[in-house]
Order: sequence, then structure tokens, then C-alpha cells
Amino acid sequence: MATKSAAKRPAPNASKPSRRRESMSSTLKCFEAFDLLAQEPYELPLAEIAARLQQPLTTAHRLLATLTEAGFAEQDPASRHYRLAGKALWAGAAYLRNSPVYRAAFLIMQEAARHCPGLIHLGALHGNWVLYLHTVGSPSRLYLYADTGERRTLHATGLGKAILAWQPADVVNRIVSQKLERFTKRTICSPTELREELRLTRQRGYAIDDEEGVMGLRCVAAPVFDRSGISVAALSISAPVNVMAPAALEGFATDIREAAMKVSVQIGYRPASSNMLSLMGAK
Repeated sequence: MATKSAAKRPAPNASKPSRRRESMSSTLKCFEAFDLLAQEPYELPLAEIAARLQQPLTTAHRLLATLTEAGFAEQDPASRHYRLAGKALWAGAAYLRNSPVYRAAFLIMQEAARHCPGLIHLGALHGNWVLYLHTVGSPSRLYLYADTGERRTLHATGLGKAILAWQPADVVNRIVSQKLERFTKRTICSPTELREELRLTRQRGYAIDDEEGVMGLRCVAAPVFDRSGISVAALSISAPVNVMAPAALEGFATDIREAAMKVSVQIGYRPASSNMLSLMGAK
């Protein structure tokens, strides 16, 4: 029979869950530091990193030392600021290398850009954001570019609204329940107005960004559907308002809807109608 003292001894593996939690916590803190360096101004001194992460200076130094040792961060020899290293790009680019949407859209975007006076963007749903995967177009429009990997809000971009309009209700509810940031005087910041805009987007088959993210810039965007019929990405054409005048919107919209449908079909979407463009307006 076991004695009372023996019965009270902790099990041999009792401390393992605690060690696992500590390890997980440390790993998450490293990713928090990584995420911080991925945001503007893209490099920071150690003291500011510690302050932003709300960690002691010694802890922040340990996290940065870990990222540096792994090759994902580096320290500028002159300023002593930390920044992401080239390995971070290599790792992040694996997302594109393994993205069916990106692979399917690449040549389609090149072809569409030949006759487009603006820029063509490809964006995918990324949590509460639209993640820009690729941009093509005339070099004269460089100021309109969105860098690969840039994130923008769903409610204030054509890409975002094109994706959101064909998302399940719970996703839409999550977005409209948040504070909708204002970027210009035309940004839709009312949940009620945003829901109405998404209804109109579904009705016409494409989204419009009418100077809502950047003044002087207008765009039309169309969703890319996966095999289940859910929007996972979108294509857009953006141009200055004097190029994309209201009278020209329908023509731009037809072009981008056709390109988006080609991408959708390549990643497995099978429309129920042979008239693919009219189907989009009926979803």
C-alpha cells in the first residue's frame, strides 16, 4: 500500500505542460517582435522595440538575438537599429510560390495589362485585411503601386469590398462590427452604408472604390472564387479619376470581371451557367 507521502509526490511529467507553455510564450513573443519589424518604419532601436512590446530590455534583446541568430533579423552596424533580414523575404515569398491564386493569375494579369491604362492588382483575403500579392501595369503609373505583401483594409478598397461581398455572413459581421477607419472624405465608415454597398456590389457583380482609400484614385474590382464558390481573392483595375471616368466604369468592369473569372476557373471554380459574367451578377 502506498504511503501518504508517496501519494503526494508530483507525477514525473507534471512540469512538462508548464515548460511547454513557457516555450510557446517565448516563441509567440519572437513572432511579435518579427511582426513589429514588418511595419513602418521597418527598423527600430532596441529600447523602442522593448517599449512597443511592453517587455523588459533584456527580454527584447533576447528575442532580437534569437531572430538574428535564425537569420530573420539583422542589426545595422551604424545606427544599431534592428530590421528584418533577407531571409524574411525568402520565407514570405513561399506564400506566393505555393499560392494557386497567384500562379493562376500571373499570366492573366500580364495579358489584361496590355490594354489597360491603369494598374491591375491581385489581392487575397488575410484575416481582416486584403493582402496584395501582385501588381502589373504601366511604369508611368508607379505612384499607384501597392507593394507585394502590403495589407489594406477591406472596407476602403475595391479589392476588399469585392472579396467581402461574397463572404459568409459571419465574416461580414465581424468586419462591420469593427471601427471602420476613415482615409478620405469618401470612405464608407457606417456599418449600414457598408452593408448596402456590399449588396450593390453583389447585384452588379463588381466593387467600386471611388476615391475611398486615396483621393484622386478610382478602381473597379471583381471577386475570384474557389471551388466552393467563396471569394478568396479579387482582381482590380485602378487609375486616376480623369482616366477612369464614371462613363467608362462599365467597360473597365467587364474587363476585370472576365479576368477574375478566368482565374476562378483555373483554381477549380465551376459556374452553373455558361454565361460566366452574367452569373457573377446573379450570385
